[in-house]
Amino acid sequence: MSITCIAIDDEPHSLESLKACIEKLPDLKLVQTFTEPLQALAEISVSNPVDIIFMDVEMPSLSGIELAGLLRQKTKHLVFTTAHPKYAIDAFKVDADAYLLKPYSILHFTKTINNLYPTGKKTQHPFSIFDDHFFYIPLQGENDDLVRIDLNELIAIEEMGENIRFKTIKNAFLSAKSNFIKTLAMLKKHSAFIQINPTVVIAKQHIRSVLGNKVLLSSETSFTVSGIYTELFENFLRNNLLQEKSRPGLIM
Repeated sequence: MSITCIAIDDEPHSLESLKACIEKLPDLKLVQTFTEPLQALAEISVSNPVDIIFMDVEMPSLSGIELAGLLRQKTKHLVFTTAHPKYAIDAFKVDADAYLLKPYSILHFTKTINNLYPTGKKTQHPFSIFDDHFFYIPLQGENDDLVRIDLNELIAIEEMGENIRFKTIKNAFLSAKSNFIKTLAMLKKHSAFIQINPTVVIAKQHIRSVLGNKVLLSSETSFTVSGIYTELFENFLRNNLLQEKSRPGLIM
């Protein structure tokens, strides 16, 4: 069965480029296009939702972010297409599944679709924002400042009340939890990271030693393994031992 799509973009050239990408993937079927957001709002039916809506952000009369809030229930997946990376955080706030930065290549477009439908079938799959091995977080404050986080430099993520602390090799950054809860959930599921207690997720590659229930990481960072995550962490260590030797349980 085809994956049905709708494209919304007020720029004819961008719309044609998107249509060309869709046509190159045989599993995708473009059922409708719109250049006017209000027309899209009026004609897209909630009783007959499509699989993917591709939507520009900057459009006349109604922005893509505003339109997304009204159309989100009418599609299984929402993909923003824009030339402006500053809208990435707003996209996650309206539960976007992906963010294609113009001009995007057919390779990037295909990777995005494969993340949504890894088998080419209509199975739910969370979008990974880590294809380029980095992401942006909004800093504390009212200036909407963003900072880039490189996965290779990220040591740990720690929930601290209403904030999230991102510890990297060189710095530590605080971001409001409400702004980035979706990304935190993705990090917990990412194969390069592992949760070791209710509030801390660490990068496996930055583990330097394990002393009892204390995990020592790069940049003199350390955390304690506790609770239900102890067994998960022990299994990780056991599976990565150089030799098959029994290791005493973590000292709790």
